[in-house]
Amino acid sequence: MQNKPSQQKDIIRLSDHLPESFKTHSQFIKRVSCSQCGAPKSLPSKTAYIYCDFCGSLIDYDFRLANANTNGAYTNTAFHRIIAPHQTALAQAKAQGDRDTYRKIYTQVFSQWLQECPMAVSPRAMNDLPFRQQLIAYFAECAVTKDLDPRQIPLEAAMQELVALLKRYPGPDGTWMVSGNIFWDYAEVFKQQMEMAYALIEKSGVAQMDPDNAQPGVALRMEYSTFCQSWLPHLSPQDGERLLKYYGVSAEYDMVKPQQTDHRLCGCCGSEIQSLPGAKQVVCESCGFTIDVGSQAIPCSKCGSLLSFPVSAAHLLCPYCSTDNRRI
Repeated sequence: MQNKPSQQKDIIRLSDHLPESFKTHSQFIKRVSCSQCGAPKSLPSKTAYIYCDFCGSLIDYDFRLANANTNGAYTNTAFHRIIAPHQTALAQAKAQGDRDTYRKIYTQVFSQWLQECPMAVSPRAMNDLPFRQQLIAYFAECAVTKDLDPRQIPLEAAMQELVALLKRYPGPDGTWMVSGNIFWDYAEVFKQQMEMAYALIEKSGVAQMDPDNAQPGVALRMEYSTFCQSWLPHLSPQDGERLLKYYGVSAEYDMVKPQQTDHRLCGCCGSEIQSLPGAKQVVCESCGFTIDVGSQAIPCSKCGSLLSFPVSAAHLLCPYCSTDNRRI
């Protein structure tokens, strides 16, 4: 739907700020709708994981928020720093087809990465140890599945050959820049790699390990977003916009506007939840648990706090007085 001229000031394209492409703009919300229930995103997110305001589904990923409070692709930089000391061991395990060693190394890498980059994942990973462990296991298994697929060998060789041919030149602010057809060939091969990898991840059942049960396509968009994180600072604004569109992650952002909301208390952590009228379940932005807001809140039997239960939970400990409460 086209926006009226008077509304243009409330919209931001990521390409409008490519020189500072990863600076968080907390007053904006990524424009996206839920593929599960069709609802548009209206309430701001605290982390890069974007959940539906009406059904709680993980619907998209916002790499601006993954790098909150930074002016660069910090999550990507941190990951490469963490994995660098393990590259030799990973190469040996890959050459030998040693999936166990490969998985173990990546489990260590993702564990450290989550500690350093909590904004890059669900807020639940910061508070729920079993969820965090499941998420790390899922990330590690995705890496094993992608990297040890023999069909990836010629594509990886092509990637290495193309990146060696890239022409780098200094930009106006001292950052090295790239341009030309070789980069777009490189981007095309990466796209082929990821499409093949995530088709296998889905077919092999690895996708079912995701504790967030992301909607189809979200994990692949995360890969494309990460790739763009790496390259946007080294591309012209025009090429940056082209890259975002090529991977389907070019986004517009709506300015946060006042919404009529219902006030709820999360039964897991006690945080306030603002839910839109008609919402059935939402993800608490403080603890990451999916909360049933479609049912009536239940007063704590001891302190009287009106608590909204997690989805499918029959009982919970009141976050204020630790009293065991059960659904009626």
